[in-house]
Amino acid sequence: MQNPDRFLGRAAAYASARPPYPVALGEWLAGLGLLSGRVADVGAGTGLFTQLLLEHGASVDAVEPNPEMRSQLSSALAPAVAAGRLSVHGGTSEHTGLEAASVGLVTAAQAAHWFSPAPTVQEFRRILTRGGKVLFVWNDWRGVEQPFNLAYRDTVSQFYRDGDDPAYINRVPEAEIPQFMPAGYQKRVFGHPVQLSRERLHALAGSVSYLPSPSDPQFAAMTAALDRAFAAHAEGETVTLAYQTHAFLGALE
Repeated sequence: MQNPDRFLGRAAAYASARPPYPVALGEWLAGLGLLSGRVADVGAGTGLFTQLLLEHGASVDAVEPNPEMRSQLSSALAPAVAAGRLSVHGGTSEHTGLEAASVGLVTAAQAAHWFSPAPTVQEFRRILTRGGKVLFVWNDWRGVEQPFNLAYRDTVSQFYRDGDDPAYINRVPEAEIPQFMPAGYQKRVFGHPVQLSRERLHALAGSVSYLPSPSDPQFAAMTAALDRAFAAHAEGETVTLAYQTHAFLGALE
């Protein structure tokens, strides 16, 4: 199965349930002067990270191979498209369709684990201006020893798709980052707790490529198991899933 196909039928759940990104991350990037020009957001999905880039001053070329995701992105960020600050493209990390030397920063949020290093780096070199940077970002609840994080892990691990390696789910192992940023990188981590209603928790699980989709016969069993975890950990009408946002900023040369 091609990687974009794993998200077919999940775009609405993705847009409604996935966590945004911390304001502090946008402030850090803006403070480095990286958002004053044009940015390529590759694997942009439904535009959650694209929106943060726009809010902190960037003009963005959003590149996304999945047509359902692109449609969600274009609709959600229509004012930025109308204002000329956002262009939406069908493409991949290996073939973005962007012009050579057209962006000063390439970002990939919650997407870089799908990329093949060698052809991706070749394409990023082509579209970046001299001295341009590459940023990989992902939100990750794993490795945070909070009560609901542990309950969520124990619940969803029962429903992993066959063949999925939890070590590679949603992130690039740090030992492999130099393959994408051969001239070196710096790392920042931002705390990012997210409150989830029961409905948003269901949608969050349904948006994840390695779990049953809302149309899968196993989805009902998974949400029933999530309801039990929710009931055991809810404070009022929500539970808190404690994410950390990992950011790797590097260079190609």
